[in-house]
Amino acid sequence: MNSSTTLTANGTLGFDSRQQNTAEPAAVLSALNDDDSRRILAVCEDQPRTAQECADLCDIPLSSVYRKLEQLSDASLLDEGRRIQPDAHHPREFSTQFDSLSLSFDAGVSVNFRQVATDGGEETKGR
Repeated sequence: MNSSTTLTANGTLGFDSRQQNTAEPAAVLSALNDDDSRRILAVCEDQPRTAQECADLCDIPLSSVYRKLEQLSDASLLDEGRRIQPDAHHPREFSTQFDSLSLSFDAGVSVNFRQVATDGGEETKGR
């Protein structure tokens, strides 16, 4: 998807949002216009979630969750990683990598993400 992942020492895949592609404002606005997509973002805020966890927590059909996760990832609103488990199945998991999102309509539309924990509260322009 839009971000790279790294394997950490504890055997879980982590997210590296520094490699995240630029967000297209139209894609962000389209994704945020959907109630179910906003609910999925909310449950992925505290910890990474699999598609099944999103479906269960949001009470949304799994087939719809997959479409919405793709849309949210394409809009750079979610980062994707892999959950390493003892069995052979390592499901994809999704996480938000920003604390706040702002839209600006000054000269066209621009999207700004803010990552307080990782960038000291500096806004990342033009995503």
